Amino acid sequence: MDDTPQRHETPSLLAANLYLLLGLIAIVWSSYAFQDVGIHYVVGIAVEVALAVGALLFLRLEKRAMPWRSVHETLRWRWPGWRLVGLGGALALGLWMLGVMFNLITTVIFGYTTPVEPTMFPRTVLEALLLLVATVIAAPLCEEIIFRGYVQRAYEQRSPWIGIAVGGIIFVLYHLRFQGAMALVPVAFALGFVAWRSDSLFPGIVLHAAYNSIATIILIASSFFPIPVVGGLMMAMICLGFLMVPVTAVLLWLIWRWSKPPVEPALPRLTGWRAWAWIAPVVLITGIYGFAAYAEVLVGRFPEKLAVAELALESPSAWDVPARWRYVIQTGLNQTVGEADCNLTPQTDSVTLTCQVHQDAFETDLPIDLPESFAGISLPEYSAAGVAYEHTERTIWGKTDLSVRSMDSMRTSGTTQLALTCIAGENGAVVQVEGGDNPQTITLPPGAFLDGEWPWRLSALPFDIAYGSTQPLVLVNRQGYVDVVDAFIVVAGSEPTWTPAGNFVTWKVTVTFALDGEKTTLSAWYDVDAPHTLVRYDNGEVRYMLEKVE
Repeated sequence: MDDTPQRHETPSLLAANLYLLLGLIAIVWSSYAFQDVGIHYVVGIAVEVALAVGALLFLRLEKRAMPWRSVHETLRWRWPGWRLVGLGGALALGLWMLGVMFNLITTVIFGYTTPVEPTMFPRTVLEALLLLVATVIAAPLCEEIIFRGYVQRAYEQRSPWIGIAVGGIIFVLYHLRFQGAMALVPVAFALGFVAWRSDSLFPGIVLHAAYNSIATIILIASSFFPIPVVGGLMMAMICLGFLMVPVTAVLLWLIWRWSKPPVEPALPRLTGWRAWAWIAPVVLITGIYGFAAYAEVLVGRFPEKLAVAELALESPSAWDVPARWRYVIQTGLNQTVGEADCNLTPQTDSVTLTCQVHQDAFETDLPIDLPESFAGISLPEYSAAGVAYEHTERTIWGKTDLSVRSMDSMRTSGTTQLALTCIAGENGAVVQVEGGDNPQTITLPPGAFLDGEWPWRLSALPFDIAYGSTQPLVLVNRQGYVDVVDAFIVVAGSEPTWTPAGNFVTWKVTVTFALDGEKTTLSAWYDVDAPHTLVRYDNGEVRYMLEKVE
C-alpha cells in the first residue's frame, strides 16, 4: 500500500459524538447485564467488535458518496512501513511504567484503589485465553478504529493537537475509571500522536496490543501462580520499565523524525445549530462518567456510606455436611510458626466449629545482616514477635442466622491458662473470662462478633463490593482484658490469593476498629465460589493460610 499520506474526508463532530454517546450507553448496559466470568469476556469481545463496526456505519451514513478507498484513508487503514510499526510497539513498556507510577500517585492522593469484581480474574485456561483475545486482539484493533481512526479524525478538523488531546481524553473517559484515569493518560496521548504522525492505525494497534499484554500477563499469572513467581515477574517488568521510560522520549522523537503528518482538508466553518449541537453529546458523556466516578469514590473511599443496619448471614447449604479445614500459620516473612485444625459439624438446628491451634514462639527483625557485596543497600525495617501457645475453641452458631449460641475457649501459654466462655441468654450474650490478670463478666450488645470466631462466620456473607456494616466486636488480649469496640466490616473487593492449598480468586473482607486511639484493620479472604471457604486470615500478628480441605 502507498505510504504517502493522502487527502481524506473528515467525519463531523456531531456524528462522532452521537456515536460515542450511544457506544458508552452500550458499554454500561453490557457490563451490568452479564456477570458470569466466561460470558463477561465473550460479551466484551462482541461489544468491541460491534462498536468498531458502528464507527464504520456512522461514517458511511454520513458520507454516503464516499468510495471505500476514502473510507480506508479516513480511518487511517494504511500500512506505514515496518519501521514505524516497530517503534510503536517499542513504546509499550515505558508507557506502562509511567502508567504504574501515575496510578501509585493517585492511589496515595485519593486514599483507595478501585475495587474490582471477581469477574476480572480468569479461573480456567479457557477464560485466560478469552481474556487474551479480548485485551490483546479485540481491544487494540477495535479501539484504534474507534478512537484514532474515527473520533480523533473528527476532532483534528480543529487542529491535530486538539484531535490528539480530546481524542485521548475521551479514550480515558470511556474506560469509566476515576482513581486510575491518570494512569491511562500517557498511553492515550501517545496513541493519538503515533496515529497522527504516521497517518496509520497499525503502529497504534501494535503499541496498544503490547501495552495491554503486559497487564494481562501479570493478571493471568496472579490468578494461576504462587506469590513468589508473580512477585518476580512484577519486579522484572518494573525494572525493565524504569529503564525504558527515558528511551520512550527518544522513540517518540524518532517517530516524529521518520514520519510525515497527513494533509488536512480545508473545511467550511460551521454555522447555525451545527456550530453548537455537537457539544450536547459530550455533556451527556461527561455526565455518565461523572456518575461512574462518584460511584467509584463512594465504594472505594467511603464504603461506610453504603453500610446496612446489620449484616445478613445465612448458613451455606454446603455446611449441611461435616467439613475439615487445615491451616498453616505464617509470619509476614513467610516463616511457618504453627498450624490450625478446624472442624465443622452440622446439627439439626445449629452448626459447631471446633478449632485447635498450635503456635511456636517466633521473633523476626529486619533489616537483616547482608553480605559485604550488598554494602550500601538498606531494607525497610520490620519487626514481629509472638509467644508459643496452644489454643482450643468451640463455637456453636444457630443454623438459620449464624448467631452465637455459645463459645468456649482455652488458651495455654507456658504456665498461664486463659479461659473464655460466652453463653447467649434472654437478656443478651454474657462473656466470662477466667485465669487472666482481671477476671471479668460482661454482657455483650446484640449482634456482637467474637475474637477468634468471626473469620469463619463471615464466610456466610452475601458477598458484594462495599457490602458492610458497623458491628460490635469483642477483643480479648493475652492478659484476659476484654474490649468491646465498634468495628466496620466491609467487603473490600476481590483479588487473587495464593495459599498452600492452591490459587483462589477471593473476596477480601476488612474489619476496621479503633482501640486506645489506634486504628487497626484485620483482613480475611474467602473463595468466591460457594461455600466461600476462608482461605486466608490476617489477625495482625500472623496469617492463617489454607493448606487442605477435607
